[in-house]
Amino acid sequence: MYESLRGGTAILTRAPEDDASLASLLRDMGVVVIEMPCVRVEPLGDVSPLASAMAALTEGDWLVVTSRPGADAVARAGRPRSRVAAIGASTAARLHDHGIAVAFMPSVASGEQLARELPLTDRALLARSDRALPDLPAILRERGFSVREVVAYRTVARASGDVAGARVALASARPVAIFCASPSAVEALCAAIDPALLARATYYVSGPTTQRAVRERVGETVRIAPMEEVMHVAHR
Repeated sequence: MYESLRGGTAILTRAPEDDASLASLLRDMGVVVIEMPCVRVEPLGDVSPLASAMAALTEGDWLVVTSRPGADAVARAGRPRSRVAAIGASTAARLHDHGIAVAFMPSVASGEQLARELPLTDRALLARSDRALPDLPAILRERGFSVREVVAYRTVARASGDVAGARVALASARPVAIFCASPSAVEALCAAIDPALLARATYYVSGPTTQRAVRERVGETVRIAPMEEVMHVAHR
């Protein structure tokens, strides 16, 4: 899918460990890779609200975890006695690393799919980012769940890494692709780099919410393509 990037530059906006496979693939194709993480996760100093909410669940309820940072927060808060749902394989693996069994994963790693497929019960507790997307709880409530959302970690939209290199690449004549997995990443991009430069790039995005953010903040006519095999991101 990324054959058109040969001879060009790719700006990756997730944490290096999250983009390691993509970076390796692109470099093997001769693409110049610039690492510019645009989202930082900050653990909470106090996980007692999450611990209390988890303790109130019964064995038949669901604790829904939508990211690896969420899995880390759950592990800090205590051992769940409810069933645990993970949004995808990477989140499930992190929960497993903490010794927490996963009882459910959706067929596709997305908040919408999880909400539509989660086996119905009375209550669901969502351990989420402070910038969590609204689709998951909304659909669960439509299906009849009593939903409680608890902030498990904070998401900070701020560009770091090789910002200067990204600016130089965007100002050059070489084709540039920018990979974005969340509206938060788009927000950080626009705060760090002139939108006129950003409008020159092709964007590979993870879903309709991120695509809409690119159109709104960078420009309606910007070139956008879907991102392959991206880790689900459940924050704005």
